[in-house]
Amino acid sequence: MSGTLFRGGRVKTLDAPGHADWVLVADGLIEAIGLRPDEPGCDRTVELDGATLIPAFCDAHVHLPATGLYRKGMDFRGQHRSAPILEAFTERARSDDGLLFGGNFEDPLDEPVTRHHLDAAVGERAALLARADMHSCIVSSALLDHLSIGKLEGVDCDDDGRPTGYLREQAAAEAWRWFDTNLPEPQQRDAITAAVQLAYSKGVASVHEMYVAEWRGWSSLSVLREALAGVALDVLIYVASGDVERVQSMNLGRIGGDFFLDGSFGSHTAWMKNGYVSAPPAGTPPNGIAYRTDEELFDFFTRSQRAGLQTGVHAIGDAAIEQALTAWEKVAAESGEAAVAAQGHRIEHFECASDDHIARARRLGLKISVQPAFDAFWGGADGLYSARIGEQRALDMNRFGTMGRAGLTLGAGSDSTVTPLDPFLQMQALCMHHVEAERITAGQALRMHTLGSRDLGGQGEVAGAIEPGRWADLIAVDRDPEACEAEDLASTHVLGTWIKGKRVWPEEEAETR
Repeated sequence: MSGTLFRGGRVKTLDAPGHADWVLVADGLIEAIGLRPDEPGCDRTVELDGATLIPAFCDAHVHLPATGLYRKGMDFRGQHRSAPILEAFTERARSDDGLLFGGNFEDPLDEPVTRHHLDAAVGERAALLARADMHSCIVSSALLDHLSIGKLEGVDCDDDGRPTGYLREQAAAEAWRWFDTNLPEPQQRDAITAAVQLAYSKGVASVHEMYVAEWRGWSSLSVLREALAGVALDVLIYVASGDVERVQSMNLGRIGGDFFLDGSFGSHTAWMKNGYVSAPPAGTPPNGIAYRTDEELFDFFTRSQRAGLQTGVHAIGDAAIEQALTAWEKVAAESGEAAVAAQGHRIEHFECASDDHIARARRLGLKISVQPAFDAFWGGADGLYSARIGEQRALDMNRFGTMGRAGLTLGAGSDSTVTPLDPFLQMQALCMHHVEAERITAGQALRMHTLGSRDLGGQGEVAGAIEPGRWADLIAVDRDPEACEAEDLASTHVLGTWIKGKRVWPEEEAETR
């Protein structure tokens, strides 16, 4: 029989209870599955050697270029001291004549970093230090001098009213736009290639790229699309822009994604109905930042609906979620709830959703893209969320279990680089939520990262499970993720990744790039 036979392990199909012993792949599709006594002969065999074969993952919210830059640049995740960060910039300035970039730091550092500290490290070079949430950054004076930020919210100032170099939201967007515009194309391409390889190593066959045109401009989008041409990784691009006609002309079928209605908790910019417990810095409103007026959002939704585009928005705080739902309800009043539901619109993050929000989203047929590791990193009574808005409101965030029980369509992603591009880390976060009632099983978490995330992109019928007729997107792992302890999920090792039947990982055994 022609094709490739995967045998010698445990196959988790997700399509039915139990497991299979073998999978036959032909022409990029699952041809058949079965138990050992029925195993067919085949002209090519992949021996699993006792490994578990599961559907490959779909990460429903990533930023590939930034992910690759962090892989090749300076990543300060977990670093709480300013001195090592500044020392790294000093060393990089000595050895690299390109743009200086590092990120993933979190407040508070032991000593605050300002543009003056970066200047001392890099001289008169342009340098950008990104906060973990990417909604704020610190820039050197040389970079700051290129920006027009005088009338924008989110510019931190010193006692004399001069910018400290710490920029949030729209002000930070000006810095990102300058950075991307001036980042050489070879450096952009190298970063995208590094991100694709990282995805393969983590068993990811598909990603939803959240391209923020408002931050990054349009030229970098062309570089991104060219760099992804011919790669096996299935990339659905969501362009965050209000230019519906321009996006429609690209034949992407979708718009928005990280179309910001608000910011993030780490930067004090998630838009809340009630204010922060820890006051935002001067220059940022006490309730966070609202990006759009109600009229602007309704107009955007109306134009996107009429254009037939699936539409996504970024909404973290309860005020932002309320704004999104109210605007979609107005569209539904004109176009009909069935028409709105048919386009599969989505909300990214949905962190501070109330019972009422969940019920209204369900009625509108909205799909929800969640980032499970947000709770693992910043949730709980002693986490950053509690520090920002108080313990009770923080414990009512990221209600994954409640959303699932309510019947919402849920998919999962990392928001890489905000949290690592690592589905097993995300699964572990779902199973070990700080609030016990919001935990889900490993099997449910696996489905959320495969079938659920594929559903968010409208691919649930063709991928996400090991079933005849679906794409042969498969990964072999060193344990059964449904049987191991929750705390061991993040230690799962990916032994091999196949996309449409072609091996892409390990890199030295890859049949396609």
